[in-house]
Amino acid sequence: MADIDWEALIDANANKAYCFAMGLCGNEDDARELVQEAFAKAMDRIDTHDPSLPFEAWFLTVLKHLYLDGTKKYEKRHSQSLDMPIDESGLSVSDGVVDIREMSLLDRMERQENTNLVRRAMRALTPDARAVLLMIDLEGLSYEEAAAVMACPLNTLRSRIVRARAALKQRLLALEVTS
Repeated sequence: MADIDWEALIDANANKAYCFAMGLCGNEDDARELVQEAFAKAMDRIDTHDPSLPFEAWFLTVLKHLYLDGTKKYEKRHSQSLDMPIDESGLSVSDGVVDIREMSLLDRMERQENTNLVRRAMRALTPDARAVLLMIDLEGLSYEEAAAVMACPLNTLRSRIVRARAALKQRLLALEVTS
């Protein structure tokens, strides 16, 4: 397997891996570090990849396992919120998602409040529940791809999705009542 074009594999998978890692970690520095560790591990362990299966699913599995293995380490670190300013203008990463010129101040405030509620609710979920929701609902992976990443049967994944969505809904409702 020495003829692997790692540059092409990294180019093809880096953005999705970063988005997935960002959703798991919750901050840019840890997400970048996790993606770098995952690519390094993938390079070391490429012999365990079945070439008949998509690289992306295998790679996201590597990334997920690294995250789960290091959860305690990540929880102890100081996390940096997406809402923290990224430069002297005071804008954050979450501000850049939508063109703020197209929204009124009240719309932006409501969107920010909703975004914060979803983030808080997601952080309260188990890592597996968070991973399932990120892969299916944010990253757009198929159920089959997500099942491969989670290393579980398809029906198990479907059950996890239902439970994760229910848990997210319950946490969102609880947060709205207390807000």
